[in-house]
Amino acid sequence: MNERRIREIVREELTEAAKRSAITDAYTVGPYSPAQRVGNFLFVSGQIALNQHTGVLENKDIETETRQALDNLMMILRNAGYDSSDVIATTVYLKDIKDYTKMNTMYGGYFEEGNYPARATVQVAALPRDARVEISAIAYKFK
Repeated sequence: MNERRIREIVREELTEAAKRSAITDAYTVGPYSPAQRVGNFLFVSGQIALNQHTGVLENKDIETETRQALDNLMMILRNAGYDSSDVIATTVYLKDIKDYTKMNTMYGGYFEEGNYPARATVQVAALPRDARVEISAIAYKFK
């Protein structure tokens, strides 16, 4: 891709970025949007293992929580017209870093091998509703 085309893409994205819309069709635990679309980007708020029908935390074990948090993330992506292949970065917050291996095993099943998003994983002191894991994401939809 030549420099001129890159500049055109950046200009288009900046124009699109001026347009912003909230994605609101998911359960939250506070006054925030589950996701915000800015141009072709989708910024997904941190997802914990909330059952989207009951609002109850699915907290049997780290695998269950990771699966539910990722299911919630994928639902928000789908509802906004994105899918896991559009995810370019995630942040995973773990209450206990010892859960890393089990979380990582579950996480890997949600993305295409060889096309994993960039990721940061950090241990935190606490998460909302005493969750074990929270996952946020940034997705980009190519035109």
